[in-house]
Amino acid sequence: MPQKKRGQRFMVNQGIPLLLMVLSIILVAISTKTVQSLPRAIVTGVGGGVQKLFFSVQSFIHRTAFSIQELSQLRKEYETLVGKLENFENLERDYVNTVAENERLKEQLSFFESVSSIQAAARIIAKDPGNIYSSCIIDKGSEAGVKADMAVAAFQNGIEGLAGKVLETRLGSSVVLPVYDKRLYVAARLSRTRVEGLVNGQGRSDEPLLMNYVSILNAQDIQIGDMVVTSGLDSIYPADIAIGRVKEIRTPQHGSSTLILLEPALDFSKIEYLFVLDNNSTVSEGVSSEAGAQKARGGP
Repeated sequence: MPQKKRGQRFMVNQGIPLLLMVLSIILVAISTKTVQSLPRAIVTGVGGGVQKLFFSVQSFIHRTAFSIQELSQLRKEYETLVGKLENFENLERDYVNTVAENERLKEQLSFFESVSSIQAAARIIAKDPGNIYSSCIIDKGSEAGVKADMAVAAFQNGIEGLAGKVLETRLGSSVVLPVYDKRLYVAARLSRTRVEGLVNGQGRSDEPLLMNYVSILNAQDIQIGDMVVTSGLDSIYPADIAIGRVKEIRTPQHGSSTLILLEPALDFSKIEYLFVLDNNSTVSEGVSSEAGAQKARGGP
């Protein structure tokens, strides 16, 4: 009991001064209006923070929208530049193609002017894509003086080569039978040895031409690479037009004639222009077959 009384006495002695101190602080705060300004300070601080937050969000959205707009503008400029670049590349390709076309036309014109037997210069306007029929159609017909069985030549890589003959004519177009067709036969001879034979095709432009009726004795002097030209012994093809070069010589064990395989002088897949020759004329000197070249150099 004495200890309990001493504790209560201590609490009274120490608690009263503390209570008085707290009351004094409250009175001082009320007298200086600190408590009244505290809510305003809190509201002002919170409002300022919110305003700052909204300003930051608004600024971020503005910068993002501006960046997106700028990126969109850059993309449009990039696409415009890409389009201009493609146009320049197309112009460059067109220029290169035009220059190449002009060179080809100059070459064809030079050949046209050097050969007096040309009846008409024509362009191929149709081919059989399936290669079922080997014939092609040119844009010159009877109105240009083209007739059936006229010889047709082409000028390619500096060589005048036999392309075929006119099969039939219409008013403004003609059908040409190419030299590699099985139905076409050409009297021919080797330009170097003057050995004669008969040439016909196998039906496809990528297969060798066949030269038949060459005796085994005459074939002994034939060499790989020799040029075979038209002999002019028929009434269709003028003499000395290149047909092809000797690719292979096949001599049978039993028989009297040798079969000669020829690489065509022309690449028929690249021919665009053809020249119809008048079979009543001869090829003028200076053309690009080997025989014509020998004449141009003053050779025999």
